[in-house]
Amino acid sequence: MSTLDLHDIQGNIHRPYGRYGFPYARYFLFHVNRDRHDPRRWDSEIGRWLVDQIRPAVTTAEPWRNGDTPADAPVRDKPAVTLNIAFTWAGLTALDLPVSTLRLMPDEFIEGMAARNTILGDLEASAPGNWDAVWRDATRADDKAVHLWVSLNAQADPATGRPVPELEVWTRWLVGLPEHPFARGRIALLRGHGRRPDGRGPAEDRWQDSGTIMEAGPDGVLLPTPREPFGFTDGISDPVFAGQDVLDDDPGAAIGSGKIRPGPFDPARSWAPLAAGEFLLGQASEGQELPVASVPGNFMRNGTFMALRKLHQNTASFARAMTQHAAAFGRTAGIDDPDEARETLMAKMVGRWPSGVPLVVAPTRDAERSFMAPYLPALLKARARLPLDAAERALVAEFGARLRNYRYAEDPAGVRCPLGAHVRRVNPRDMLDPDPRPGEASTQLTNRRRILRRGMPYGDTSPAGSADDRAEHGVFIMALCTSLFRQFEFIQQQWLHYGLDLDSGNDACPITGRRDPRNPLANKFVVQSDPQTGRPPYIAADLPLFVETHGGEYFFVPSITALRMMAMGSVDPT
Repeated sequence: MSTLDLHDIQGNIHRPYGRYGFPYARYFLFHVNRDRHDPRRWDSEIGRWLVDQIRPAVTTAEPWRNGDTPADAPVRDKPAVTLNIAFTWAGLTALDLPVSTLRLMPDEFIEGMAARNTILGDLEASAPGNWDAVWRDATRADDKAVHLWVSLNAQADPATGRPVPELEVWTRWLVGLPEHPFARGRIALLRGHGRRPDGRGPAEDRWQDSGTIMEAGPDGVLLPTPREPFGFTDGISDPVFAGQDVLDDDPGAAIGSGKIRPGPFDPARSWAPLAAGEFLLGQASEGQELPVASVPGNFMRNGTFMALRKLHQNTASFARAMTQHAAAFGRTAGIDDPDEARETLMAKMVGRWPSGVPLVVAPTRDAERSFMAPYLPALLKARARLPLDAAERALVAEFGARLRNYRYAEDPAGVRCPLGAHVRRVNPRDMLDPDPRPGEASTQLTNRRRILRRGMPYGDTSPAGSADDRAEHGVFIMALCTSLFRQFEFIQQQWLHYGLDLDSGNDACPITGRRDPRNPLANKFVVQSDPQTGRPPYIAADLPLFVETHGGEYFFVPSITALRMMAMGSVDPT
């Protein structure tokens, strides 16, 4: 059983809702106005009122009832809609938290994401001045500052696959809070989400919709897919940490998603869950210490920090670049079929095939198809939500484990998976071990750089929308960790925008990395040579920008205890 205080932890920390049957999401941003009697101060009274209205509805990490749960078990029914809340540093200030608490918060959280844009690579098209209005205005005008973020995640109606009606019920309630007689004129729901090709915002911009990419099944019911807008299976190797209840249901959940212990490698025993303190404040971390955040301890405990980013994907530019490079790459790699050459180059840049199969496991398209063959019938039934027998359920579980269970020390030269591939950069696994001998290397140098990734795609992912870079489509990334600087910012700066740790010089990530407009020759991706075949490396040069930042901010995700303290105004650093 879990040793964490699941009733005190917000549920979006503990669970990636999209994989738990919540394919739809909606995000709201609130602002607390200045005190009408003293414009020098925020109206902290209404801020506390707002927190107190939302606090009872917050979804926790407590376990949910499932088909095997006894009727008298002390667990909750799975909600139709989840609700979670987080605060910017400005938001905590607007609630009039003690100065001792505010000043000891991490520097990067206090400064905010826009002020850290050079560290994060948010330059040129991704610069804060080019963000969506709701985020851009927040950096320019005090009366537009983002104070609270509220998220709703909704299940799908089994009959249609569309959001359950409860999503609109909760939306009306949240939208109505600023119009409450006690709150009118004192809090605001910020507008300006999204943009159209003409540069204007969408007709409905009081919130931002997000959700799993859905496809119609044989009976017309919408069914969720695991894809993101570039067409790749996403969300495969999210970290597993000690105390997560997924370990109660699946003891092997840490395989490929946790850490590798030092010493001779055993696929069944060497993987272990990461320390909870990497993702939850007040818990022991991989450094055998309690993460330092602020005071009082009971206010910070069971909370975490979140980097929320709206990442626009230039799907048309990506498709065009892959087509342009496919012929030359095919000649270099000895691949005659242009479609195979294109798909292989895409996989080399990402580090996985669109199916999710890692290149380290299946380095060629034929190997990927052979890998998929025994699992495909069961996977297709599962995605169509058809009943599975025990053998088919076992195949689906085995497939998921095999997508996660691989190591880079077995491919030190990047022959199978290029050293600069996206997934190799965001989680280098055991390749950074000073002595990366196959069967011996551990993940000790990467264990303290892991982040929990939440969020889903957004916007028009239809063929027509994907053919236009200006259309609204991309992914919302919610990176959760106890140290934004040590974990999230390090990955962004050192692994995604520089390549020294990955033996890639100054080459940025081919998928999410920025491009240098002053030096197009530097905007390249290298597919390493294969000594066995004697074929030379391939250099995909002059790559366009595939991903732009369109907004974001740093947030504190408090515990249920901390929410109660904020609502009562009882945060006492002594």
